[in-house]
Amino acid sequence: SEHIGKILVDPRNSDVVLVAAEGPLWSSGGDRGVYKTTDGGKTWALVLEIDKNTGVTDLEFHPTNPDIVYAATYQRRRHIWSLLGGGPKSGIYKSSNNGTSWRAITNGLPQGDMGKIGLAVTPADASLVYATIEADKQEKGFYRSTDEGESWEKRSSYISGGTGPHYYQEIEVSSENPDLIYQMDVFIHVSRDGGKSFDYLGNGREKHSDNHAFWIDPNNGQHLIAGTDAGLYESFDNGKKWRHFPNLPISQFYKLGLDNAEPFYNIVGGAQDLGTLIGPSRTMTTEGIRNRDWYVPLGADGYDSQFDPKDDNIAYIEIQQGLLHRYDRRSHEVLNIQPQAGPNDPPERWNWDSPILISPHDNNRIYFGSQRVWRSDNQGNAWTAISGDLTTNTNRYELALMDRVWSVDALYDNGAMSKYATLTSLAESPLVEGLLYSGSDDGLIHISEDGGANWQKSGALPKVPTRSFINDIEVSSHDANTVFAVVDAHKFGDYRPLLFKSNNRGKSWTSIAGDLPEGTIVWVLKQDHQNKNLLFIGTEYGLYFSYNQGTNWVKLKNGVPTIPFRDIELHQRDNDLVGATFGRGFYVLDDYSVLRDLSTAVAAKSNTLFAVRNAWWYVPSVPMQAKGMPTLGSTSFASDNPPFGATFTYYLDDLPKTPKAERKEIEKDARKKNTSATFPGYNKLRSELNEAAPQILLLVSNENGDPIRWLEGTNKKGLHRTNWDLRLPAPNPINLSTPAFKPPWVGDAEGPLAAPGNYTVELFLEHNGNLESQGKAQSFTVKPVPTAPTNTDFQAVAAFQQKTSDLMRAVSGAGSQLSAVNERFRFINAALKQTPKATAQHFAQFKALKDKLAALRLRLWGDPVRQQLNESTVPSISGRVGQIVYGHWDTRQAPTQTFQNNLTLATSAFSEFEQDLKNYLEEVVQYESDLKAIGAPYTKGRGF
Repeated sequence: SEHIGKILVDPRNSDVVLVAAEGPLWSSGGDRGVYKTTDGGKTWALVLEIDKNTGVTDLEFHPTNPDIVYAATYQRRRHIWSLLGGGPKSGIYKSSNNGTSWRAITNGLPQGDMGKIGLAVTPADASLVYATIEADKQEKGFYRSTDEGESWEKRSSYISGGTGPHYYQEIEVSSENPDLIYQMDVFIHVSRDGGKSFDYLGNGREKHSDNHAFWIDPNNGQHLIAGTDAGLYESFDNGKKWRHFPNLPISQFYKLGLDNAEPFYNIVGGAQDLGTLIGPSRTMTTEGIRNRDWYVPLGADGYDSQFDPKDDNIAYIEIQQGLLHRYDRRSHEVLNIQPQAGPNDPPERWNWDSPILISPHDNNRIYFGSQRVWRSDNQGNAWTAISGDLTTNTNRYELALMDRVWSVDALYDNGAMSKYATLTSLAESPLVEGLLYSGSDDGLIHISEDGGANWQKSGALPKVPTRSFINDIEVSSHDANTVFAVVDAHKFGDYRPLLFKSNNRGKSWTSIAGDLPEGTIVWVLKQDHQNKNLLFIGTEYGLYFSYNQGTNWVKLKNGVPTIPFRDIELHQRDNDLVGATFGRGFYVLDDYSVLRDLSTAVAAKSNTLFAVRNAWWYVPSVPMQAKGMPTLGSTSFASDNPPFGATFTYYLDDLPKTPKAERKEIEKDARKKNTSATFPGYNKLRSELNEAAPQILLLVSNENGDPIRWLEGTNKKGLHRTNWDLRLPAPNPINLSTPAFKPPWVGDAEGPLAAPGNYTVELFLEHNGNLESQGKAQSFTVKPVPTAPTNTDFQAVAAFQQKTSDLMRAVSGAGSQLSAVNERFRFINAALKQTPKATAQHFAQFKALKDKLAALRLRLWGDPVRQQLNESTVPSISGRVGQIVYGHWDTRQAPTQTFQNNLTLATSAFSEFEQDLKNYLEEVVQYESDLKAIGAPYTKGRGF
């Protein structure tokens, strides 16, 4: 079925489940009705079936006797041109044997055609059944049965309004008060008298509108949860106040556009009932992309949206039915620029999602589609129609639904839908100015080769049903004669992927659906601007790409939900793919450029490092005290930024196998064949102990060829990415321990930033001590974000931080040596008492060495006594270096004079300290040697 309307689990036996297969949203066939399982879903039986156009939208168990079940059937049919929201098969059915058999109920119900019906029952009075029924003007309304659904009375004429019962028709009843009923609608309605009258719940300003789901706490009627077009809301005072759950990324986007802002581009997109939203593709913070980073310049439903390609502050955005606006981000003012028909023109028909096109040849020229094409050369200030009607110009009320043409008074529900015979797609060749294409919702593609002066109909699309919806037209940027078309016929029951290419400007077409799975509705196609064979499509079930122009298609899976991608865009500067999903927000594939060469690498069976995108150089800010959400809590949603720095992508075709891995494969094969495994021998088993797995390493070098950073990669066959955080190695001593808990403000050890400039990265394979390059190095540039103080010498800043890092490495190493000596002294102290030949002199020497150690620790780390008593101390060597690392390494600014003074003082003091430490360590070694000579037990750290 196309839609699951309701699922009921028998409270007596969870293996018994009833499912409402909702009536056809479109006109395809299939069995719809009520399905039942008695074995927890292993097998199903269709227990209530009306016909292919009639399904079940609602199911309710009797509150105390689940053998009694109520079902609301819904006969409707929707084509591209209309929704007929009812018919003679809509009605209410009752089962008295847990859904095994059913009978129609008619007593007291509307005698004419009914549409969508919502049902509700309540444990507060098991005899009551409520129904909200779409019907003609006299009979529609709210109904009640007081005898378990056997007979009905009309209580009021209220049904959900706004965008119609097809969009809202759910009701819920209090489990405590049988007269308290909630009706879903644009704004929730409530009846407190059993459906005689309805009023609004609350003032409508405490939460989003468009309510579709509702839950009443059975133990507390004040506690409500509502599901809306904007997500989930909760009330604890019966709807006076509501709180939103902001961590549900469920926005339903239709279209999107991208700007060229630096360092990171922004996204503009139109969403279902959330208006048009603008936000960043990534941010310069450690928090990622937060809800607060987005804003809504225009309300209602949002659709086609485009940024001016040369002015990031200008965006073209629209509300349904072609209400086009120009938005200026500097002033946040929204100007309506919809073209208007002239005095003698026929009415303008606008699609719900009317197509916008900014000419690739002139950013001030925009095209807009009604049933004809409009052109403006001044950003929408004035318009000229450059075509006649490019549709079939059909009256939808003259077209058949459910095998016949219906009366204009039938239960049509077209109030919140497109006009019919409208344009849905516009495109202009980026190679030939004035080569224009249009597509319509009634299956027509037209071409103009002279800027709109003349138009001709394209050749027929092969095996495509008449009046199929033209979802998208894409004109090639590689060949002026090549154009792609995406077609949608699923409203006719044809779910094939309809994807076509023309090499002669639309005169003839060939399918490029290739090996796409059957039933894959395609929404949009984009061609890569560098590789003509690389295509991307957004489908009803995810994203696909083709490396051979449609012969074969590969699904993108890693992190991509199986959900409709209604639109995709390719960012030519950054080589990103951005997808607008219908239900999960936006998705970004960062730097898809690897897909241009992946097939070559796979065919060559070689380990390959791909080209590297340039990296932006900045310091990610920490806006909320620490990384993560320690202040806002886990209900605050944020999408991860891509890893900061430079990202390296590589493909591994093959890796050496260790002797153990080879043995395991042989033994696995023997087990499959049910043969005996061969004992490998002790020598081979010993060799397995000494051989490590192969390592994948990447070496970053500066423009002088000096190596500056090793990175470890994944050592498995396939495509992988690793990231360089643009920092040099951490100067801290190696610490392989893992803390049981790390506070959010404590990060991993890191080195100073490398300077902006040109770099290379090379892929290496290390195995058995052999280090082998895996092909040529790739070059890339680290570019500073222009937010640092004017005239900052980045090379000098990096050099100062590197000098600090070198000193910190030496200071940290010295500190580790002092700690190691202190640890050795614990063992020496115990050993002295087990050495009979130890004399008073040995004990005196040990005391002197401990005193010297305390003095050295004081110089390096400061006064421990004052620190323990929380008293101020004079800066130590380590303290001066640490102050620079803490205060300067997370900036790109020139060091202050204080930093420079501290570095000078610390360098001078450490130079003297270093020599004293060297002399002291020699004394310790000599003392340990003396103990060895008198027969002291071995102590940790002592030489043999």
